Amino acid sequence: MNSLEKQARKSIWHRLWRWFKPDWLFVLLLTASIAGLVIGGLKAEVSQFVPPPLFPKLALLMGAMVTLLAIATLGAKLDRKHLDDYMFQMVANGAVIGVITTIFVNILWEIGSDILPPITNDDLIAVMIGSWSLGYFFYRWRGLNS
Repeated sequence: MNSLEKQARKSIWHRLWRWFKPDWLFVLLLTASIAGLVIGGLKAEVSQFVPPPLFPKLALLMGAMVTLLAIATLGAKLDRKHLDDYMFQMVANGAVIGVITTIFVNILWEIGSDILPPITNDDLIAVMIGSWSLGYFFYRWRGLNS
């Protein structure tokens, strides 16, 4: 394959990648998180869960964490390869905001568990996705130095 063919291939990939901006992805994620909260609120039934024994649970959690960490690291590597540094920093900073917001929402719900309705795992996932999207758009609008 000569250099002209490689450049044409790269050009096609860059044109396609331009349409797949993180902006569109985060609009979709924000919409999905709001829909998840609404749908989750409509079927607010809390089931009783009997926890498994401690050792298998810890082994499963550690295995899942290490495996998913490796997958997420590869995904971040691909993002970094195909996004410019500024865009990658916005996505990463938005993710940090999403995780911190989710932790604070969970703490707030634990503190107010007597007066607040129960929060489910689906609710927390929707909060994380929505806050990640809003964090991304905050950095997109204000810039990384805000």
